[in-house]
Amino acid sequence: MHELADVQKYLLTGSAIFLSVTIFFCLLRAALGPRFTDRITAANIIGTKVIVLIAVMAMIIGESYLADICLIYAIISFLSVVVLARSVLEHKEEEKDSWYES
Repeated sequence: MHELADVQKYLLTGSAIFLSVTIFFCLLRAALGPRFTDRITAANIIGTKVIVLIAVMAMIIGESYLADICLIYAIISFLSVVVLARSVLEHKEEEKDSWYES
């Protein structure tokens, strides 16, 4: 039974490392993305991967309070993406209206 716990710990550690690397690549896409939609999508994916990473870390260290942090982070991540998308879309509408007026 002890061997199974070791395998689980190695698997969780490997998945945490993999998630960290993919979060880095998403950060690159968010910084270098040619379009706004690429940046918003990358920010949303980063938020999702961070939530999963926190859940994996909760399993590794055995602390249940990190599940509450995952839920709070999910709400904040969702709201931040919605607010960012809405503000940029409003800015685009203003540019479009000013273009029609001139």
